[in-house]
Amino acid sequence: MVDDDVSVIQGLRVANRFREVEVELREPGADILIEPVLAMLKAAGAGDVDPTPKHLRALGPRAAGPPEVTTIELGPNALTSEIVRNAIAESVATLMRHDPAVRLGDDPEDVHRARVATRRLRSQLRSFRSVLQREWSDPLREELRWLADQLGAVRDRQVMAARVRSRLAEVPAPDRPVVGELARQLTAESEEVRARLALDMRSDRYINLLEKLIEGSRTPAFLPEAAQPGTQVVPQLVRRDWRKLRSAVKALPDEPGDADLHRVRILAKRARYAAEAARPIGGQKSAAFARAAADLQGVLGDHQDSVNAQAWLREAGTGRAAFAAGELAAIEQFSARQIRSEWTEKWKLLDRKRLRRWMI
Repeated sequence: MVDDDVSVIQGLRVANRFREVEVELREPGADILIEPVLAMLKAAGAGDVDPTPKHLRALGPRAAGPPEVTTIELGPNALTSEIVRNAIAESVATLMRHDPAVRLGDDPEDVHRARVATRRLRSQLRSFRSVLQREWSDPLREELRWLADQLGAVRDRQVMAARVRSRLAEVPAPDRPVVGELARQLTAESEEVRARLALDMRSDRYINLLEKLIEGSRTPAFLPEAAQPGTQVVPQLVRRDWRKLRSAVKALPDEPGDADLHRVRILAKRARYAAEAARPIGGQKSAAFARAAADLQGVLGDHQDSVNAQAWLREAGTGRAAFAAGELAAIEQFSARQIRSEWTEKWKLLDRKRLRRWMI
């Protein structure tokens, strides 16, 4: 038997509230108990059974209506506007899908997915800015930056906590309790930051951002160029992002710094997201390019995670935790060096002409 007390929060106030007692029969033959139990509940003041799912009762008629954000199946003859609108809508839908779970904080993966969706949106608005009205897209990108920063503050600590826990077996047994304390400290920090994020997600600023994203997923503010066939515009925009990435890699010194590799990662991510959006016209060729860019982004992302972990460990390594933090930092330094010897192979796989012929 479960006694659910459901509150519907709108902004900072409780807009609706109801209580539901749920009875589940686990043992075979227990159905003979249901009528006596229901009779007791009604005698205590319970109303008739309402079969409507709780989330539909809480959200009202809108929950049973059509979704506010939709995508359509596009083919190779799609217009530029259709391709861009679909890409934006997919990202907005992903953000909204993970919004409730981010607020609840039950699964770190939801913070990750929401952060990726937010970053993808910012990247899409940048990659396709030549067919968008900048007075619409630029302010939206700035608001998305704010949200990405809030989500990133939580996610970075979640990732670092997982990294520290994963290193437990790599340090001597006497130091493992301290390593466990460091991991718990990071988890506590991530929960503290996530609680602040949950408050931000109840603010007018966040609600207004969602409304603008929903509206933008339906009718983005396009320039006339967006009315052209996608095959005439989109490959050129992807190629522009690709050329920026290739130029950045070619300009790297023999021993690139952490900031250099982080910049390459950002540019790889932009090229990947643009290529993924171009899938309706690029087909499997654009998908192959996007996968190769994702592989490069992933390796360099691991490198950046290691860099972030080292920075945190230097700050946290005080008192009796100093020695264990130093051990972990040394392990992370070794990991970063290993990645530095691997990322160029991922780059070579991406920098193949056959992966980008479709951009011509």
